[in-house]
Amino acid sequence: MEKIGFFGGCFNPPTNVHIQIANKLIKQEKLDKVIFVPVNDYYKKQNLLEAKHRYNMLKLATKNYFNLKVDDIEIKENRQLYAIDAFRIIKNSEYGNKCDIYFIMGSDNFKNMPNWKNYDKIKNKYKYIVIERDEKCITSTQIRKMLQTRKIEVRKYLCEKVYEYIIKNELYKQ
Repeated sequence: MEKIGFFGGCFNPPTNVHIQIANKLIKQEKLDKVIFVPVNDYYKKQNLLEAKHRYNMLKLATKNYFNLKVDDIEIKENRQLYAIDAFRIIKNSEYGNKCDIYFIMGSDNFKNMPNWKNYDKIKNKYKYIVIERDEKCITSTQIRKMLQTRKIEVRKYLCEKVYEYIIKNELYKQ
């Protein structure tokens, strides 16, 4: 049975760190693939770029990796989703019957799970891979600030095609 990790998040924008984490988990956790699942436009987060742009950038960032994929499974849902909804959608999708599913999340989200809607229903029902956030790592928030001020060093944190997409579509302007 295929072992797949689902990496949910905003990916606003997707960075080289996201790709590195996914590749590291494939090796360490012996995953067959990692599927990035960007949140939809109903996710409540300030300065969240439209889902179509985040999805397109993820497609560009993962294009050269055979074991990294992107799925718009959450984006297609025309409503606000909670973790329980997203987990259920993935579990009931084409992946659920033929794959061993793991939900990838940062340690900050994992620690916050007791505050999630229907926590009691999801805490032991699903498998998780928890990643520790490296405090030295640059964040998407920092990258957005660099993009707003058009700092050229931002290019080292983004896939070249993602950077070109951002410039072409005039994203993250002040």
